Amino acid sequence: MVFEYLEYDLTGVLETPEIRLTQDHVKSWSQQLLNGVHYMHKNKVIHRDLKASNLLINRNGELKIADWGLARSWNSEMKRLTNKVITLWYRPPELLLGMIDYTTKIDMWSVGCIVAEMFRRSGFLKGRNEAHQLELIYKVCGTPNTQEWPNLERKCRLWKKFAPGPNDKIYPNRLAQCLRENLPHPKWMTDSAVSLIGKLMEKNPDTRWSAEQALVADYFFESPIVKQAKDLNMKFAVSCAHEMDCRKRYEQNEANRQAQLAQARKQAAFAKNAS
Repeated sequence: MVFEYLEYDLTGVLETPEIRLTQDHVKSWSQQLLNGVHYMHKNKVIHRDLKASNLLINRNGELKIADWGLARSWNSEMKRLTNKVITLWYRPPELLLGMIDYTTKIDMWSVGCIVAEMFRRSGFLKGRNEAHQLELIYKVCGTPNTQEWPNLERKCRLWKKFAPGPNDKIYPNRLAQCLRENLPHPKWMTDSAVSLIGKLMEKNPDTRWSAEQALVADYFFESPIVKQAKDLNMKFAVSCAHEMDCRKRYEQNEANRQAQLAQARKQAAFAKNAS
């Protein structure tokens, strides 16, 4: 099979320090992603693996959704779907809590994580395993409860395992505060941006925004007004950047660091013996 070549993926862009991003890139790619997801959901398809490395970008500023290996057709009558889907950092709480009759809203949580990641240029909720991922969600978005999520116990078969015990801390929703922390450009994270991400990262999938709702969020109508792909400045300092390039660079840097540590230990041992 032959496909078009796209010079960047979103992970490559975000993790390449030489690439200078602007508010226009973040806003346009957020809107393009939502447009693609809306079209997908309107045609009864769920992706089930939306993440930054699966979003490809060409030199015309166009963002395209890739890697459809876990995607499938969907309708509301489906009562038993594969639960182990979506890469951990982008996986919504209902999947982590064992839901099997989920909806297109699982993709919307992933979109919220991706939009937050663009502002941060780094992953947002970076769990080590499923239990840790849930812990991060509780600490940032608040501990789930049946007041905000009425069918939680009935829909999520693992809730009893991860429900807070009598001596466990009940975490408040700190998402708005956490979204504003550790940002390279804090002013970009406006109240409207926080509101958009908050609606996409509602714990209860029934109240989580759809792509159609998100596309008319205030964020896309405040200054700077969202630009079309063709109007984005794509004169980046590097001609291409992909997740694999970033991984190789990280591995090379880590190998160099380990070599320097080994050399330092060797020199220290030599000095100790000489004395």
